[in-house]
Amino acid sequence: MEKILKLNSNDHITIPLFTGEAEVEVFSAGDNCYTEDGDYKEDGFALNEAELEVLNWFLEHININDYRKEITAYCNERYDMIGEKMITEEDLPSEVEIFAIAINVTTLFQSNDGFLYPEISFYGWCECDPEHGICIGFRDKKFLGINAQDWTL
Repeated sequence: MEKILKLNSNDHITIPLFTGEAEVEVFSAGDNCYTEDGDYKEDGFALNEAELEVLNWFLEHININDYRKEITAYCNERYDMIGEKMITEEDLPSEVEIFAIAINVTTLFQSNDGFLYPEISFYGWCECDPEHGICIGFRDKKFLGINAQDWTL
């Protein structure tokens, strides 16, 4: 994929996804979302250099197919909690819908409870937890884990 030099929050890009390609929204969820006064910026503001750097690394090095085993295990853990079915990696295209890449570049690396937040993540819906969705997170150029959507916000 060609290096992205300029992109606005809420713009869409095309990425490889499970069995093909998908158009996903890219949005900022970190410090760049706020004005100097601490108010939210209007939609469509430009991603800053740090966000573009993380996004370009992500697009160059991360393929969701490399995490099929982890995503399947996450979904099956959720299904196990409610006594539902179990899925296989082949079920992922119908179980998980990735619709965004969330970029959370912030000076706050962890919360007061020590919980580490992703810097960039695949963000979407999943059949195993339709109420909370799915977030497949990365920080410091490493896979961080899988959690609900609110992990990155």
